[in-house]
Amino acid sequence: MDNTKQKLVPLRGKSKGTVIGTGLVALDVVIPKGLEDDPQLRGGGTCGNVLAALAYLGWQSYPIARLSDDGASKLVATDLKHWGVNLDLVSFSDDGSTPVIVQHIRNKDGVPTHSFSRKCPCCGAIMPWYKAIRVVDVETLAPKLPKYQVFFFDRTSRGAITLAEKAKEDGALVFFEPSTSSEPGLLDDALQLAHIVKLSADRISGNEAVLASPHPKLIVETQGSTGLRFRFNGSSGSHGGVKKWTRMDAVPATVLKDSAGAGDWCTAGIIYMLGGLGAKGLDSLTLTEVRQAVRVGQAMASWACGFVGARGGMYHCDATEFPSRIHDLLDGRKETGTGMSVLTQRSLQSHVFACELCSTKTKRAQTASKKR
Repeated sequence: MDNTKQKLVPLRGKSKGTVIGTGLVALDVVIPKGLEDDPQLRGGGTCGNVLAALAYLGWQSYPIARLSDDGASKLVATDLKHWGVNLDLVSFSDDGSTPVIVQHIRNKDGVPTHSFSRKCPCCGAIMPWYKAIRVVDVETLAPKLPKYQVFFFDRTSRGAITLAEKAKEDGALVFFEPSTSSEPGLLDDALQLAHIVKLSADRISGNEAVLASPHPKLIVETQGSTGLRFRFNGSSGSHGGVKKWTRMDAVPATVLKDSAGAGDWCTAGIIYMLGGLGAKGLDSLTLTEVRQAVRVGQAMASWACGFVGARGGMYHCDATEFPSRIHDLLDGRKETGTGMSVLTQRSLQSHVFACELCSTKTKRAQTASKKR
């Protein structure tokens, strides 16, 4: 069966929308085997991955972030721009910080596992971390925001909440995915504003209020390889909403190389399927439609597990062939072909990595050696 022309058809909306997001935008340093191989350097972080995945799917993506003006941020910017992510709302200054996340992939009893670290793999120094967007930044950025259908955020801060308030007023779908422990007051504000909340079972600590909240229309709790459960509260005047948990098994991964980023792809799939019309696209949404959207997200997560790195698949599968790969998984068929294009071949490269401290020491040593 020829699936090359199959498409992923979103529910109740256009396939190409605009998403604005704030949260973790970082440099991922992916070490597949060990320090004997050059690591893969990619733009990453929860927000970075979700918005890059949506750009790959044809959306206009605008992250809002406070990055530093350094080598790490240049690598992040180059990679995200390659995939069409718009960086007009990202600041690069001494007042910002570019988080760096080191991912080690190891083989345990024939099964690949991963771990994350904030230490430089070369010298052990602690890498820079995240700085949240501030309310004053929001006031400056507000007039520059394009027309958008979805606002995504992955951690709470007063600046993120202010953006979420504006997004809701603008009629955007507000999607919240807490990826770290949340301050109770800010978490309550986030739950009041969010239309959809998704969280991983291993991130519940500090976010326990999510599972009992009556406010979001849809709450999704992912549970790794065993699948997920969701609670759909429906919408006012709708007979399709229920207030009980619905269980869904995972879409089996035909290839398992790295599960990092699977949750980000699941999020991107749900947004793609439901977010095209903004908040109004959720009106009268049925349980069957929610199942369909979540299932597509699960298939995208399964597909992502077949590649190294959170967005590794983007460098191997041309976007025009991606829908066919997802349909293969939804229909229980094995994926076929990689679809690597000339453009993505050129972007698929490794780089020697060193933190700013390592680089500074190296430059000083080189300068000293020349003086001798």
